[in-house]
Amino acid sequence: MLVIRLFATLLWFGVSAGLLTYAVHDLNVRDAPTSSIEGTVIAHRQESHMSSQDPEPHFTYFITVRGAAGDFEFGNGQRAIDTEPGTPVVVQVSTVTGEIVFLRKGATVVDLRTTVTTDVVLIVFGAVGLLIALVRELVIDDYTCPRWLGFVVGALAAACGGWLALLLP
Repeated sequence: MLVIRLFATLLWFGVSAGLLTYAVHDLNVRDAPTSSIEGTVIAHRQESHMSSQDPEPHFTYFITVRGAAGDFEFGNGQRAIDTEPGTPVVVQVSTVTGEIVFLRKGATVVDLRTTVTTDVVLIVFGAVGLLIALVRELVIDDYTCPRWLGFVVGALAAACGGWLALLLP
């Protein structure tokens, strides 16, 4: 019984901390520093992708920007990136992921980052999971092992879950 209880504590703390850490890490990557590439669009295209689960095609839009350092091609699934050749643009590229983050066409700025909805939901679930795990450890009436042992195992699981989440790409 002791092994099952410790394993459940380990999973509860570890999974909750992993979710929480992964979401915070994803938000940090989302708001990472950027570098700018200024130039002119010289080509644009789109590629169609079919999925076996979805009968509708999905498109990836590409633009090629000629800047001072050469030609760069950027792709994204949002149609807002599709820009006519000859248009002067400034492209903000994430220094962490190398993906396009912002595209400025004249006075229009297009934000191409993913929304934070999924990350916020993960943070809420992770925080609630950690809270429930702590309350569970405080009110459990199983005295076959000391209560502090559950906290130690939970803290180790939270640390390991957070470390593992930071290693995920």
